[in-house]
Amino acid sequence: MIRSVSSIFTSRIGLLGAVLLFAFCGTLPAITVKLGSPFPEGSEWDLSLRRVAASWERITDGEVRMRIYPGGIAGDQADMIRKMRFGQLDAAVLTAFGMRAIVPETFVISLPGMLNSEAELDYAIDRFLPTFSYDFIKEGFRVLAWSKSGWAYFFSKNAVTTPGEMKLEKLAIVKSDSEVVTIFKALGFNIVPVDFSEMMVFLQSGMVNAFYSAPMATAAYQWFALAPHMINFPMAPVLGGLVISERTWKRIPAKFHKDLQQAIEVVAQDFYLESEHLNMEAMRVMARHGLMKKELSEKEKADWYEFLREGHKLVVGENKWIDYETYEEFISVLETQR
Repeated sequence: MIRSVSSIFTSRIGLLGAVLLFAFCGTLPAITVKLGSPFPEGSEWDLSLRRVAASWERITDGEVRMRIYPGGIAGDQADMIRKMRFGQLDAAVLTAFGMRAIVPETFVISLPGMLNSEAELDYAIDRFLPTFSYDFIKEGFRVLAWSKSGWAYFFSKNAVTTPGEMKLEKLAIVKSDSEVVTIFKALGFNIVPVDFSEMMVFLQSGMVNAFYSAPMATAAYQWFALAPHMINFPMAPVLGGLVISERTWKRIPAKFHKDLQQAIEVVAQDFYLESEHLNMEAMRVMARHGLMKKELSEKEKADWYEFLREGHKLVVGENKWIDYETYEEFISVLETQR
């Protein structure tokens, strides 16, 4: 009888333990991935990120959730990178300059005058940029996807065709684009570094009369009204990437990694399609309101490429942003496409 009671008691204790263990496991906190984004809340890019957040939660059955900090409230790119290193932020959307801050050699693809076409850009993203994956991991980051958002062009108050003519203009370059500032200064351009928010004031005052930008920004901020001439020659691609700290990535069960990355690659394509749409719409709007595009001859294009590539020497070499080996390897990759 005593043995029977003891057996029943033991079995009930075991059952209770199993129930408590099940309950505990069922209430384990989800992994929350805090993502910093420069995109304004409610913009199409922001909505794309929110779709990714929903996808991640669905893919992991709620085990992984994404909390988005839009509109730069997580700080600028340097802030976000630092916060990821210290574990205060888990992921971020960065421009090519932010990616360069982690792995400098990646900037080779963004050098002005390096690429000639969208096909070359796609080839470089697919075939060359993945070779830097391990370099990011060594720095404590993982690239989930690279994204493209169109190309940057020169806009000016006066009609400009040649590099020599552009040297006579007061060319505004956003201060955060320090790499471009350095290259263009050394090439002989009259550079005026400005904060993004100061561009219109500088144009209105005459402190600058030319700038380097993507069409969608030029139209959105109406800068073209004061610089209505555009050289229809894409100088450099507008690139970026979505990165996550390696520490956070390892916390996420490996069984989810492939599907989560695919969800990010979808949003990278969404970024491109939305940017392409906005850039084309921007060109249509600006054309209706007085934008004048200067088409270049093949000889004029060749002259621009030769001129811009001279500037590469300033950032390529020992103890510079990009080592010779990476630069030459990239040229070799492009030659296979050309």
